[in-house]
Amino acid sequence: MGIRAAYAEKVDGRRVFRRGFNLSGERVVVVDDVLTTGGSLMETVKAVEEAGGEVVATGVMVKRGEYTGDHPFFYVMELDFPVYGPEECPLCKAGVPLRVPGKGGV
Repeated sequence: MGIRAAYAEKVDGRRVFRRGFNLSGERVVVVDDVLTTGGSLMETVKAVEEAGGEVVATGVMVKRGEYTGDHPFFYVMELDFPVYGPEECPLCKAGVPLRVPGKGGV
């Protein structure tokens, strides 16, 4: 497609561009895999802007939450799964232990 790709890494609690990525003056589309809270997407938008890039759009493969940013937003698929805090989770209230598939049941 003749376009560059760069990725933001988390360093000291914030996302930054390392490894020689220079975004000064570039128009950028920020893409993430899944949007749940939007936190990582917005952290990456901030990192692009701090690196001198201009965010022109954002997108994700799977939209699970609401996008609250100011840029045009695109997604491939939308899924609606309930998300509970520990105090609201019906399984937690019932004492069902957490099981992570493929992690030995813990």
